[in-house]
Amino acid sequence: MFEKRIKGHHSGHPNKSEFATKEDLYEFLEDGVPEQKEGVIYFHVPFCDTICSFCSMNRSKLDGELDDYTQYLLGEIDKYSKFSYIQQKSFESVYFGGGTPTTLKERHLEKILKAINEKFNISKTCEFSFETTLHNLNISKVRLMQSLGVNRFSIGVQTFSEAGRKLLNRTHSKEAAIEHLKKIKDEFKGFVCTDIIYNYPNETEEEVREDARILKDIAVDSTSFYSLQFLDGSVLSNTFSQDYYNIETDRKLHNAFVEEMFKGGDYEFLEYTKLNRKGRDEYKYIRLSHVGADVLPIGVSAGGQLGEFGIFNMRADLQMIGILPPEERNRKKFNALFQYHDIKFSDMKRYVSDETFANLMEFFKKCESEGYMSIKPDGIELSLDGVFWGNTIADEVAKIAKKEFE
Repeated sequence: MFEKRIKGHHSGHPNKSEFATKEDLYEFLEDGVPEQKEGVIYFHVPFCDTICSFCSMNRSKLDGELDDYTQYLLGEIDKYSKFSYIQQKSFESVYFGGGTPTTLKERHLEKILKAINEKFNISKTCEFSFETTLHNLNISKVRLMQSLGVNRFSIGVQTFSEAGRKLLNRTHSKEAAIEHLKKIKDEFKGFVCTDIIYNYPNETEEEVREDARILKDIAVDSTSFYSLQFLDGSVLSNTFSQDYYNIETDRKLHNAFVEEMFKGGDYEFLEYTKLNRKGRDEYKYIRLSHVGADVLPIGVSAGGQLGEFGIFNMRADLQMIGILPPEERNRKKFNALFQYHDIKFSDMKRYVSDETFANLMEFFKKCESEGYMSIKPDGIELSLDGVFWGNTIADEVAKIAKKEFE
Protein backbone atom coordinates (compact mmCIF):
# COMPACT_ATOMS: atom_id res chain seq x y z
CA MET A 1 0.00 0.00 0.00
CA PHE A 2 2.93 2.36 0.69
CA GLU A 3 6.09 2.74 -1.34
CA LYS A 4 8.29 4.25 1.36
CA ARG A 5 8.27 3.99 5.13
CA ILE A 6 8.54 7.22 7.14
CA LYS A 7 10.62 6.21 10.15
CA GLY A 8 10.46 9.24 12.41
CA HIS A 9 7.62 11.48 13.56
CA HIS A 10 7.81 15.23 13.35
CA SER A 11 5.06 17.80 13.48
CA GLY A 12 6.66 19.71 10.64
CA HIS A 13 7.24 23.40 10.29
CA PRO A 14 4.23 25.59 11.02
CA ASN A 15 1.87 26.00 8.09
CA LYS A 16 1.41 29.58 9.15
CA SER A 17 2.76 31.88 11.84
CA GLU A 18 3.25 35.57 12.37
CA PHE A 19 6.63 37.03 13.29
CA ALA A 20 6.91 38.27 16.87
CA THR A 21 9.63 40.02 18.85
CA LYS A 22 11.23 39.19 22.15
CA GLU A 23 9.44 42.21 23.59
CA ASP A 24 6.08 40.77 22.48
CA LEU A 25 6.91 37.49 24.21
CA TYR A 26 8.08 39.15 27.43
CA GLU A 27 4.98 41.34 27.59
CA PHE A 28 2.82 38.23 27.28
CA LEU A 29 4.81 36.43 29.99
CA GLU A 30 4.36 39.39 32.32
CA ASP A 31 0.62 39.90 31.79
CA GLY A 32 -0.77 36.65 30.38
CA VAL A 33 -2.78 33.98 32.17
CA PRO A 34 -2.12 30.31 31.28
CA GLU A 35 -5.03 28.37 29.78
CA GLN A 36 -3.60 25.21 31.33
CA LYS A 37 -1.78 25.08 34.64
CA GLU A 38 0.34 22.05 33.78
CA GLY A 39 3.52 22.73 31.87
CA VAL A 40 6.84 21.36 30.68
CA ILE A 41 10.37 22.76 30.83
CA TYR A 42 12.73 21.50 28.14
CA PHE A 43 16.48 22.00 28.54
CA HIS A 44 18.89 21.37 25.68
CA VAL A 45 22.56 20.58 26.33
CA PRO A 46 24.29 20.35 22.93
CA PHE A 47 27.49 18.62 24.05
CA CYS A 48 28.84 15.08 23.86
CA ASP A 49 32.22 13.67 24.86
CA THR A 50 31.97 11.10 22.06
CA ILE A 51 30.00 11.41 18.83
CA CYS A 52 27.84 8.41 17.88
CA SER A 53 28.38 7.24 14.32
CA PHE A 54 24.66 7.56 13.49
CA CYS A 55 24.19 11.06 14.95
CA SER A 56 23.63 14.31 13.07
CA MET A 57 21.98 16.23 15.89
CA ASN A 58 22.94 19.79 16.79
CA ARG A 59 25.78 18.89 19.13
CA SER A 60 29.50 19.45 19.48
CA LYS A 61 32.22 17.35 21.01
CA LEU A 62 32.92 18.57 24.51
CA ASP A 63 35.71 21.11 24.60
CA GLY A 64 35.84 22.84 28.00
CA GLU A 65 32.61 24.82 27.54
CA LEU A 66 30.53 23.42 30.38
CA ASP A 67 31.28 26.15 32.94
CA ASP A 68 30.11 28.88 30.57
CA TYR A 69 27.06 26.89 29.47
CA THR A 70 26.06 26.25 33.08
CA GLN A 71 26.14 29.97 33.79
CA TYR A 72 24.04 30.60 30.69
CA LEU A 73 21.40 28.07 31.83
CA LEU A 74 21.35 29.53 35.33
CA GLY A 75 20.77 32.98 33.84
CA GLU A 76 17.87 31.66 31.71
CA ILE A 77 16.32 29.93 34.73
CA ASP A 78 16.53 33.15 36.72
CA LYS A 79 15.12 35.25 33.86
CA TYR A 80 12.08 33.11 33.05
CA SER A 81 11.21 32.26 36.66
CA LYS A 82 10.50 35.93 37.39
CA PHE A 83 7.67 36.24 34.85
CA SER A 84 4.12 36.11 36.20
CA TYR A 85 3.00 33.65 33.51
CA ILE A 86 5.71 31.17 34.52
CA GLN A 87 5.00 31.64 38.22
CA GLN A 88 1.39 30.58 37.61
CA LYS A 89 2.48 27.29 36.05
CA SER A 90 2.86 23.94 37.79
CA PHE A 91 5.49 21.97 35.90
CA GLU A 92 4.64 18.29 35.46
CA SER A 93 7.70 17.52 33.35
CA VAL A 94 11.29 18.74 33.28
CA TYR A 95 13.22 17.17 30.42
CA PHE A 96 16.93 17.47 29.62
CA GLY A 97 17.78 16.49 26.04
CA GLY A 98 20.82 16.87 23.86
CA GLY A 99 23.51 16.08 23.04
CA THR A 100 24.23 14.29 26.25
CA PRO A 101 23.07 16.36 29.24
CA THR A 102 25.00 14.14 31.65
CA THR A 103 28.28 15.38 30.18
CA LEU A 104 27.65 18.10 32.76
CA LYS A 105 29.80 17.47 35.82
CA GLU A 106 28.32 16.97 39.26
CA ARG A 107 29.20 20.53 40.26
CA HIS A 108 27.27 21.84 37.23
CA LEU A 109 24.29 19.56 37.79
CA GLU A 110 24.01 20.48 41.45
CA LYS A 111 23.79 24.20 40.66
CA ILE A 112 21.31 23.75 37.81
CA LEU A 113 19.02 21.27 39.60
CA LYS A 114 18.94 23.33 42.79
CA ALA A 115 18.03 26.43 40.79
CA ILE A 116 15.19 24.61 39.01
CA ASN A 117 13.73 23.39 42.31
CA GLU A 118 14.09 26.77 43.99
CA LYS A 119 12.78 29.02 41.22
CA PHE A 120 10.06 27.06 39.42
CA ASN A 121 6.84 25.52 40.74
CA ILE A 122 7.76 21.88 40.32
CA SER A 123 4.80 19.54 40.87
CA LYS A 124 5.12 16.76 43.44
CA THR A 125 4.24 14.39 40.59
CA CYS A 126 6.70 15.93 38.13
CA GLU A 127 8.53 13.60 35.76
CA PHE A 128 12.13 14.91 35.94
CA SER A 129 14.02 13.27 33.11
CA PHE A 130 17.54 13.21 31.65
CA GLU A 131 18.80 11.71 28.44
CA THR A 132 22.16 10.05 28.99
CA THR A 133 24.66 7.49 27.79
CA LEU A 134 25.84 4.70 30.05
CA HIS A 135 29.42 5.94 30.32
CA ASN A 136 28.31 9.46 31.34
CA LEU A 137 26.20 8.18 34.23
CA ASN A 138 28.24 6.87 37.15
CA ILE A 139 26.63 5.85 40.43
CA SER A 140 27.83 8.98 42.24
CA LYS A 141 26.08 11.13 39.64
CA VAL A 142 22.94 9.00 39.88
CA ARG A 143 22.79 9.52 43.64
CA LEU A 144 23.30 13.28 43.39
CA MET A 145 20.67 13.72 40.68
CA GLN A 146 18.17 11.52 42.48
CA SER A 147 18.61 13.56 45.67
CA LEU A 148 17.72 16.69 43.68
CA GLY A 149 14.52 15.36 42.16
CA VAL A 150 15.56 13.53 38.99
CA ASN A 151 13.31 10.47 38.68
CA ARG A 152 13.75 9.28 35.10
CA PHE A 153 16.72 8.42 32.90
CA SER A 154 16.51 7.77 29.16
CA ILE A 155 19.69 5.83 28.41
CA GLY A 156 21.08 5.51 24.89
CA VAL A 157 22.09 1.86 24.87
CA GLN A 158 21.26 1.40 21.14
CA THR A 159 22.24 -2.30 21.13
CA PHE A 160 23.99 -4.92 23.25
CA SER A 161 25.47 -6.70 20.24
CA GLU A 162 29.29 -6.45 20.21
CA ALA A 163 29.33 -5.92 16.44
CA GLY A 164 26.52 -3.37 16.66
CA ARG A 165 28.12 -1.47 19.53
CA LYS A 166 31.37 -1.18 17.59
CA LEU A 167 29.54 0.01 14.47
CA LEU A 168 27.52 2.61 16.41
CA ASN A 169 30.59 3.81 18.36
CA ARG A 170 29.33 2.80 21.80
CA THR A 171 31.79 2.89 24.69
CA HIS A 172 31.14 -0.26 26.74
CA SER A 173 31.40 -3.90 25.72
CA LYS A 174 28.20 -5.95 25.79
CA GLU A 175 28.87 -7.41 29.23
CA ALA A 176 30.04 -4.09 30.69
CA ALA A 177 26.93 -2.36 29.32
CA ILE A 178 24.63 -4.96 30.88
CA GLU A 179 26.45 -4.80 34.22
CA HIS A 180 26.36 -0.99 34.36
CA LEU A 181 22.71 -0.81 33.37
CA LYS A 182 21.85 -3.31 36.11
CA LYS A 183 23.76 -1.23 38.69
CA ILE A 184 21.83 1.89 37.69
CA LYS A 185 18.54 -0.04 37.89
CA ASP A 186 19.44 -1.33 41.37
CA GLU A 187 20.55 2.08 42.68
CA PHE A 188 17.94 4.35 41.12
CA LYS A 189 14.41 4.50 42.54
CA GLY A 190 12.91 6.21 39.48
CA PHE A 191 12.28 5.08 35.92
CA VAL A 192 15.12 3.54 33.90
CA CYS A 193 14.30 3.79 30.19
CA THR A 194 16.42 2.94 27.16
CA ASP A 195 16.84 3.75 23.49
CA ILE A 196 17.43 0.91 21.03
CA ILE A 197 18.39 1.12 17.35
CA TYR A 198 17.58 -1.79 15.05
CA ASN A 199 18.31 -2.59 11.40
CA TYR A 200 21.85 -1.32 11.39
CA PRO A 201 23.97 -2.97 8.65
CA ASN A 202 24.21 -6.75 9.01
CA GLU A 203 22.09 -6.99 12.17
CA THR A 204 20.46 -10.39 12.55
CA GLU A 205 17.03 -11.27 13.91
CA GLU A 206 18.70 -13.10 16.79
CA GLU A 207 20.60 -9.92 17.74
CA VAL A 208 17.44 -7.82 17.86
CA ARG A 209 15.64 -10.50 19.89
CA GLU A 210 18.60 -10.72 22.26
CA ASP A 211 18.42 -6.95 22.83
CA ALA A 212 14.77 -7.39 23.83
CA ARG A 213 15.50 -10.32 26.14
CA ILE A 214 18.23 -8.40 27.96
CA LEU A 215 15.99 -5.36 28.46
CA LYS A 216 13.25 -7.58 29.87
CA ASP A 217 15.70 -9.37 32.15
CA ILE A 218 16.80 -6.01 33.55
CA ALA A 219 13.11 -4.95 33.71
CA VAL A 220 13.60 -1.54 32.11
CA ASP A 221 10.55 0.68 32.55
CA SER A 222 10.27 1.52 28.87
CA THR A 223 12.30 1.38 25.72
CA SER A 224 12.23 3.42 22.54
CA PHE A 225 13.18 1.55 19.39
CA TYR A 226 14.11 3.18 16.10
CA SER A 227 15.16 1.88 12.73
CA LEU A 228 18.60 3.27 11.88
CA GLN A 229 18.42 6.40 9.77
CA PHE A 230 21.34 7.48 7.61
CA LEU A 231 21.27 11.16 8.45
CA ASP A 232 23.32 13.69 6.52
CA GLY A 233 26.41 14.62 8.48
CA SER A 234 26.71 11.35 10.39
CA VAL A 235 29.77 9.11 10.13
CA LEU A 236 27.63 6.21 8.91
CA SER A 237 26.21 8.27 6.06
CA ASN A 238 29.76 8.64 4.73
CA THR A 239 30.72 5.01 5.39
CA PHE A 240 27.84 2.84 4.19
CA SER A 241 25.69 2.90 1.11
CA GLN A 242 21.99 2.96 1.86
CA ASP A 243 21.58 0.21 -0.73
CA TYR A 244 21.75 -2.26 2.14
CA TYR A 245 18.27 -1.13 3.26
CA ASN A 246 15.42 -3.54 2.57
CA ILE A 247 11.89 -2.76 3.71
CA GLU A 248 11.05 -6.39 4.47
CA THR A 249 14.17 -6.79 6.59
CA ASP A 250 13.23 -3.59 8.41
CA ARG A 251 9.73 -4.95 9.07
CA LYS A 252 11.02 -8.36 10.15
CA LEU A 253 13.43 -6.88 12.70
CA HIS A 254 10.87 -4.35 13.96
CA ASN A 255 8.25 -7.04 14.52
CA ALA A 256 10.75 -9.45 16.07
CA PHE A 257 11.77 -6.88 18.68
CA VAL A 258 8.15 -6.07 19.61
CA GLU A 259 7.11 -9.74 19.67
CA GLU A 260 10.02 -10.59 21.96
CA MET A 261 9.26 -7.68 24.30
CA PHE A 262 5.57 -8.64 24.44
CA LYS A 263 6.24 -12.25 25.45
CA GLY A 264 5.02 -12.75 29.01
CA GLY A 265 2.57 -9.83 28.82
CA ASP A 266 4.59 -7.32 30.87
CA TYR A 267 5.04 -4.70 28.12
CA GLU A 268 2.66 -2.74 25.89
CA PHE A 269 2.74 0.08 23.34
CA LEU A 270 3.04 3.56 24.82
CA GLU A 271 3.35 5.07 21.34
CA TYR A 272 4.58 3.82 17.96
CA THR A 273 8.25 3.79 18.90
CA LYS A 274 8.03 3.20 22.64
CA LEU A 275 7.18 0.10 24.66
CA ASN A 276 6.24 0.51 28.31
CA ARG A 277 6.39 -1.92 31.21
CA LYS A 278 2.74 -1.88 32.23
CA GLY A 279 1.95 0.64 34.94
CA ARG A 280 5.39 2.29 34.85
CA ASP A 281 6.73 5.00 32.53
CA GLU A 282 4.31 7.79 31.57
CA TYR A 283 6.59 9.74 29.19
CA LYS A 284 4.99 12.99 30.31
CA TYR A 285 7.29 15.25 28.29
CA ILE A 286 5.93 13.94 25.00
CA ARG A 287 2.40 13.19 26.11
CA LEU A 288 1.87 16.67 27.57
CA SER A 289 3.33 18.35 24.49
CA HIS A 290 0.99 16.25 22.32
CA VAL A 291 -2.06 17.76 24.00
CA GLY A 292 -0.75 21.31 23.62
CA ALA A 293 0.75 21.96 27.05
CA ASP A 294 3.16 24.88 27.38
CA VAL A 295 6.80 23.89 26.83
CA LEU A 296 9.32 26.43 28.13
CA PRO A 297 12.51 25.99 26.05
CA ILE A 298 15.83 26.70 27.76
CA GLY A 299 19.22 26.25 26.09
CA VAL A 300 20.73 26.52 22.63
CA SER A 301 18.63 24.57 20.08
CA ALA A 302 15.71 24.20 22.51
CA GLY A 303 12.26 24.69 21.03
CA GLY A 304 8.88 25.10 22.66
CA GLN A 305 5.59 26.93 22.90
CA LEU A 306 4.15 29.32 25.50
CA GLY A 307 0.55 30.24 24.88
CA GLU A 308 0.31 31.30 21.25
CA PHE A 309 4.06 31.90 20.95
CA GLY A 310 6.29 29.36 19.23
CA ILE A 311 9.93 29.69 20.28
CA PHE A 312 13.24 28.29 19.04
CA ASN A 313 16.58 29.27 20.57
CA MET A 314 19.03 29.37 17.67
CA ARG A 315 21.87 30.72 19.81
CA ALA A 316 22.28 32.01 23.32
CA ASP A 317 21.60 35.50 21.96
CA LEU A 318 19.16 34.71 19.14
CA GLN A 319 15.58 33.41 19.30
CA MET A 320 13.09 32.73 16.53
CA ILE A 321 9.64 33.73 17.84
CA GLY A 322 6.33 33.43 16.07
CA ILE A 323 2.65 33.69 16.94
CA LEU A 324 0.87 30.42 16.17
CA PRO A 325 -2.82 30.85 15.26
CA PRO A 326 -5.40 28.45 16.77
CA GLU A 327 -5.61 26.37 13.60
CA GLU A 328 -1.86 25.75 13.71
CA ARG A 329 -1.99 24.66 17.33
CA ASN A 330 -4.94 22.40 16.53
CA ARG A 331 -3.04 20.90 13.60
CA LYS A 332 -0.22 19.86 15.90
CA LYS A 333 -2.62 18.31 18.43
CA PHE A 334 -4.54 16.48 15.69
CA ASN A 335 -1.36 15.07 14.16
CA ALA A 336 -0.18 13.97 17.59
CA LEU A 337 -3.22 11.69 17.94
CA PHE A 338 -1.65 9.50 15.29
CA GLN A 339 1.41 8.62 17.34
CA TYR A 340 -0.60 6.03 19.25
CA HIS A 341 -1.87 2.63 18.19
CA ASP A 342 -5.36 3.12 19.66
CA ILE A 343 -7.14 6.29 18.47
CA LYS A 344 -10.70 7.34 19.31
CA PHE A 345 -13.07 8.77 16.70
CA SER A 346 -14.31 11.30 19.25
CA ASP A 347 -10.79 12.75 19.52
CA MET A 348 -10.46 13.03 15.73
CA LYS A 349 -13.85 14.73 15.38
CA ARG A 350 -12.80 17.54 17.70
CA TYR A 351 -10.57 18.83 14.90
CA VAL A 352 -12.12 17.88 11.56
CA SER A 353 -15.39 18.32 9.68
CA ASP A 354 -17.81 15.52 8.85
CA GLU A 355 -16.57 15.59 5.26
CA THR A 356 -12.94 15.17 6.25
CA PHE A 357 -13.83 12.47 8.76
CA ALA A 358 -15.65 10.57 5.99
CA ASN A 359 -12.50 10.81 3.83
CA LEU A 360 -10.42 9.53 6.74
CA MET A 361 -12.78 6.58 7.16
CA GLU A 362 -12.27 5.62 3.52
CA PHE A 363 -8.51 5.65 4.09
CA PHE A 364 -8.88 3.62 7.28
CA LYS A 365 -10.90 0.99 5.39
CA LYS A 366 -8.04 0.62 2.89
CA CYS A 367 -5.61 0.24 5.78
CA GLU A 368 -7.87 -2.36 7.38
CA SER A 369 -8.00 -4.35 4.13
CA GLU A 370 -4.17 -4.48 4.20
CA GLY A 371 -4.19 -5.75 7.78
CA TYR A 372 -2.77 -2.52 9.25
CA MET A 373 -5.64 -1.76 11.60
CA SER A 374 -9.03 -2.80 12.93
CA ILE A 375 -11.96 -0.39 12.76
CA LYS A 376 -13.98 -0.56 15.97
CA PRO A 377 -17.23 1.20 16.91
CA ASP A 378 -15.39 3.95 18.79
CA GLY A 379 -12.06 4.16 16.96
CA ILE A 380 -9.18 2.39 15.24
CA GLU A 381 -6.54 0.06 16.61
CA LEU A 382 -3.34 -0.56 14.68
CA SER A 383 -1.90 -4.05 14.23
CA LEU A 384 1.82 -4.75 14.63
CA ASP A 385 2.34 -4.14 10.90
CA GLY A 386 0.23 -1.00 11.28
CA VAL A 387 2.54 0.28 13.99
CA PHE A 388 5.49 -0.44 11.67
CA TRP A 389 3.83 1.78 9.06
CA GLY A 390 2.47 4.13 11.73
CA ASN A 391 4.32 7.31 10.81
CA THR A 392 3.53 6.75 7.13
CA ILE A 393 -0.13 6.34 8.02
CA ALA A 394 0.09 9.50 10.15
CA ASP A 395 1.57 11.39 7.20
CA GLU A 396 -1.29 10.30 4.92
CA VAL A 397 -3.83 11.31 7.57
CA ALA A 398 -2.20 14.74 7.82
CA LYS A 399 -2.52 15.19 4.06
CA ILE A 400 -6.20 14.22 4.08
CA ALA A 401 -6.95 16.64 6.93
CA LYS A 402 -4.69 19.44 5.73
CA LYS A 403 -7.45 21.76 4.53
CA GLU A 404 -8.94 21.87 8.04
CA PHE A 405 -5.92 23.81 9.29
CA GLU A 406 -5.24 26.21 6.42
